[in-house]
Amino acid sequence: MEDTTRPEEEHQHGQELSAEEWRREEVQRITRLVEDGDVDSAVALLSELHPADRGEALLAMESGPLGETMARLTPEATAEVLEFVDLEEALALISETDPAVLPRVLDETSLDVAADVLRSLPPSRSLEALAGMSDAAEVAPLLGYSDESAGGLMVPEFPAVSAHMTAGIALDVLRLLGPDAEEFASIFVVDSEGRLLGSITVTKLALSPLNDVVRDIMHPEVVSVTADTDQEECARLMDHYGLRYLPVLDGDRRLIGIIMLEDVVEVVTEEATEDMFRIAGIAGERVMGPFGSSVRSRLPWLYINLGTAFLAALVISFFESTIARVAALAVFLPIVAGQGGIAGTQTLTLVVRSMALGELSSTRGMRLVARELLLGLLHGLLLAAVVGAVAYMWMGTPVLGAVVGAAMLGNMVVAGLAGSGVPLLLRRLKMDPAVSSAIFVTTFTDVLGFLMFLGLAALLIEWLV
Repeated sequence: MEDTTRPEEEHQHGQELSAEEWRREEVQRITRLVEDGDVDSAVALLSELHPADRGEALLAMESGPLGETMARLTPEATAEVLEFVDLEEALALISETDPAVLPRVLDETSLDVAADVLRSLPPSRSLEALAGMSDAAEVAPLLGYSDESAGGLMVPEFPAVSAHMTAGIALDVLRLLGPDAEEFASIFVVDSEGRLLGSITVTKLALSPLNDVVRDIMHPEVVSVTADTDQEECARLMDHYGLRYLPVLDGDRRLIGIIMLEDVVEVVTEEATEDMFRIAGIAGERVMGPFGSSVRSRLPWLYINLGTAFLAALVISFFESTIARVAALAVFLPIVAGQGGIAGTQTLTLVVRSMALGELSSTRGMRLVARELLLGLLHGLLLAAVVGAVAYMWMGTPVLGAVVGAAMLGNMVVAGLAGSGVPLLLRRLKMDPAVSSAIFVTTFTDVLGFLMFLGLAALLIEWLV
């Protein structure tokens, strides 16, 4: 299939579009070429794209065309893409890669990416790929670390100098490392056994007299983690101390790797997304992902939510006679419950985020609950005044306004308690606080909101009719 677009027309067209629009059009163009069977032209266009855009184009293809395209890519081109996609997407691409070519692809990636991929493959395929890699000796030690630990996140290649070197020799060491040391503004200092002693900036090293000993001019205080430290804690430390690199030590304080800032940014994004999905009960789902996976992810929580809805309906059924006598009560039921649900979700989102960032220690739990109860009381008073006045003016019954206002006040307090208490309780039970907490919070606010509103109405029924 011949492309009839002239270069000057393509350039002019590109100038009229934003970078995002142009990139999207190129991806669609490549996808159409593959679907039309012109894989050679598609591969030629792919090679001109940035690896991140190349990955997006590949992931937009169906399985058949994707397999054809992957077969035409060089191992180097495939490896570049793996560096810019997340692990789930990398595995989707690798599933369409010839097993005989996979070792060459992984040899071209960074060691941490290769380890992530091998760790996620079926054991038989992982061992087969590792056996064919020339970098197997460097990658194999990384496979023993958990994917969500500092060891699984670290890069085992880093510039370091010995403490007994002079500044001049240390600079020579950096020159020998060449491009591998270019991105580092500071380097780590180790002793003869490889134990971490401190760090020194490249600028300070360059400006110091050549005969100065590194130990005398280094900065001895360095924030570090062990290989089994959770990745969220690593992200929190790097954010708190403003670090670009975080050293990872073994049990003898030997420096075995470093965590790069860009890898931590990816972790924070993934963890935030994961928590957000879990709150909504759709953990692990992707936009335009497999249809069956979406059903399996959502349906169990929809059933749970259905059960809690029946529980709220059961509460309402206890007061059928009250509602039958004062039909106006039905008008205000969703207002009381809905306002409490929103307030509870606000508190819940704030608490779960604070937990994820390590800002909420276990000792501050009761202070948080007290604070949210006070906020619920204040918000409840302000909202109760408004909703009570509206109910009175609308229905012409002052007692109804008082009942609606009192129920609103009570449910806002419940919302503050549930929104802060549910995630704290889940954490105390060693459960993930983000796991569909919203469903439980809205259950509390719906059930107790209905109970308070209709219960008060039943007690004061003679003044409402």
